[in-house]
Parts: sequence; C-alpha cells; structure tokens
Amino acid sequence: MDGCSRGWFVVLVNHDHGRVNETRFEVWDSFKDILNLTPSPRQIAIDIPIGLLNERQVGGRECDRQARRALGRPRASSVFSPPVHKILPAQEYFQTRGFGISRQAFGIFPKIREVDEQMTPELQKRVYEVHPELSFWRLAGRAMQYNKKTPEGREERLQVLSKTFPGVREKILGGKAPGFHYDDMIDAHVAAWTGMRIENGAAEPISKGSFLDSKGLRMEIWY
Repeated sequence: MDGCSRGWFVVLVNHDHGRVNETRFEVWDSFKDILNLTPSPRQIAIDIPIGLLNERQVGGRECDRQARRALGRPRASSVFSPPVHKILPAQEYFQTRGFGISRQAFGIFPKIREVDEQMTPELQKRVYEVHPELSFWRLAGRAMQYNKKTPEGREERLQVLSKTFPGVREKILGGKAPGFHYDDMIDAHVAAWTGMRIENGAAEPISKGSFLDSKGLRMEIWY
C-alpha cells in the first residue's frame, strides 16, 4: 500500500513462494477498507510510519536512522522522521515548529493518523511498515541512483521491478489515472515485493532489538 491523493494505491498479489501468479491494483478510500477486505490479505506491507515516539529524538526512531545509514546519499533523504504522538493532531504546519517536521512529512499527517488510529500490537501480525527505497535497495542490491520522480528514476525502478513482476512496465505506464502518480504505483509494487518476502520468512526489520511505542507497537521498517 502507498498513499495517494485519492486514498491508498494498493497492489494485490497472488503468489507461490515469491513467484507471482497474478497482480492487480486498486485505489481504496481508507486503510480500514483494506483491513476489511474479503478474503483478507495474509500480509499487508504499507509505506507509512507505524509506532511513534513520545518525545522528539534527533534523527527520529532507531529504524529511521538505520534506514538512512543503509541507503546513504542521496536516497537517505527519502527517509523522514515521523511526528511524535503529541503533535499528530496538528492541522497547521506552524503547530509542528520545533519538532523537526518537514513539509513533506506534514503533508501525510492525515494518513499517519488514519493508520495510527487503527493499529494494535495484534494487527502487527499481518501489517508491516516498509519503505520503498529500502525495499529497492534490497531488491536491486544497491540504492537507486536517481530520484523516483524523474524519468530516469522511473525507468531505473521499472527495470528492477520487471525481474519480479512480468509486464509491470506496461501495466504501470498504461494504468495512470487522476488521483495517483507513477511513483505511487511503483512504490506500492515494491512494497508488495517486501510483503511476499515477509510471508516467506525472508524479510527482516532494519533495526535490531525491541523498540515499542506507548501503544505497544513495534517501531520497525521491514525490507
């Protein structure tokens, strides 16, 4: 799952031990809608922070810091520090002053709130936080060279995804519609790849150890 202006861009995958049999993508209004799908997805990999700190720490959560170290420059800048719990209700950017929140991060506060309201430790048995650039790093064996919003970056990522999703280039380039962008579609596909790895027991969290927030949620990014 990846957030988009219409809601959530979702890639649904039917696979056999990582071998893709069928994929389709859909746009859903809410995270709750995805949780209530029938049949229920066995694993959900979502590009949104799960588990938030109570007090600001430089660099954010341990998993955020570890992800930046793994990616290196320039892709490390794609990993932003999520808000702490007490500023998550903020409706105006000025209300986040002093908490190290970028405008990009503030722009997805509604999505973070939406997920945080639903998440429980029990739900984390099938809902996992991922980060597209970290997933691409693992899939390609290196960090991506170009920004995902450039033509070069789109082509670079499509080439990497083609190894796992046959025909993905044609599906993505031919599936563009108002309310979501190519990078939303690409990010959701690589999140789905990580979701398959989670189900097969091949994925792992970037941070080692137990880091829990005040709700008992694990703060970790899987790849």
